[in-house]
Amino acid sequence: MSLYTVEAMVEDVESVRQALNLGKISLLGHSYGGVLAQAYALKYQQNLSHLILNSTFPSTRQMNEVLAREKAQMPPAKLARLNELEQAGLFGKGEAWEHGRYTAEYETLAWGPGYFPFLYGARPDSTYDPATGAPTNWELYREMWGSHGEFIIDGNLSSVEYADRLPSIHVPTLILVGDHDECAPSLSKEMHKKIAGSQLVVLPDSGHMNFVDQPDLWQKAVNDFLGS
Repeated sequence: MSLYTVEAMVEDVESVRQALNLGKISLLGHSYGGVLAQAYALKYQQNLSHLILNSTFPSTRQMNEVLAREKAQMPPAKLARLNELEQAGLFGKGEAWEHGRYTAEYETLAWGPGYFPFLYGARPDSTYDPATGAPTNWELYREMWGSHGEFIIDGNLSSVEYADRLPSIHVPTLILVGDHDECAPSLSKEMHKKIAGSQLVVLPDSGHMNFVDQPDLWQKAVNDFLGS
């Protein structure tokens, strides 16, 4: 699992580009995909025609500050219980097959009142279930995100500190973010400021899933950018 790093995944993207003989590509990444897209651009921007960064972050340190603010906005009683669970340790609980993952109670608190307010806006998913946010591979998730809860990134993603390197990106870049995105708009505004000539679109009444909240506005922004 230690081989799973952002840097290794950049090479995976480049290998696919080469294997398919794609030439220059338009690369769009959402959330962690946007982190990967930044990392790819920082190493291989000569292979890009366009770069689209959707609801992402350039710095794990800054993202941890955002997560701490979002956590603090939880209802007090639920926040207190979530803190209790974190302090007691999140793993090794329940049946043997449950030891490597969050308990159902923690999942519900973190991916429910913790994250949900920052996921949707105009079109909240009525079928949303916090348990469906659970990763399919917990070992990989813990390797990349970390093992101390949803509101601190301390796994391999800790290597993501790109803010000071963003000015070296010179390919046409579009930055999309929801107005109350889990990856706060302040992060996208910083990326916009540091990538010369980039375009920034803040989508109204939308969260992290802004392509669901505002599909027409989202698609128009992408089409207009690629068309230009």
